[in-house]
Amino acid sequence: MKIADVQILFYAIDRTADLHAVAVRWLEDAINAREPMGLAWPTIHQFLRLGTNRAYPGAMSEDEALDWVSDWVDAGVALVPDSETTWALFHELVTASPRTLRNSIDDAHLAAIAISRGATLVSFDSDFAVFADHGLRWEHLRAP
Repeated sequence: MKIADVQILFYAIDRTADLHAVAVRWLEDAINAREPMGLAWPTIHQFLRLGTNRAYPGAMSEDEALDWVSDWVDAGVALVPDSETTWALFHELVTASPRTLRNSIDDAHLAAIAISRGATLVSFDSDFAVFADHGLRWEHLRAP
């Protein structure tokens, strides 16, 4: 399974974003691939929270944001919950580096879910590299 980070979702829906084409192509390919594609609950929460925040240009209504998530789920994207081992893995990741706890708490949670599910985490964010030594399989998307 491949689990998408929230940046992929935002770039995919923002036609003005520099990485829009890369994100759309990856998302469409992932949805149509034989290997399942998933969204972890923290990613969905971030998408809904940030996507509807009026402080950001292009903020969506709550209904629009929920419709995007519904469309992805209806297209076959799996919802990925925490597993029984997520807490232990999360604890390991945040105690390995004090900086992680302060600055990358959401990243550590998403990495722990991916590791616990044997999934590959896909993101434009290079910060996930710090978790590779802890068993994270990670695909770093970049501009062409």
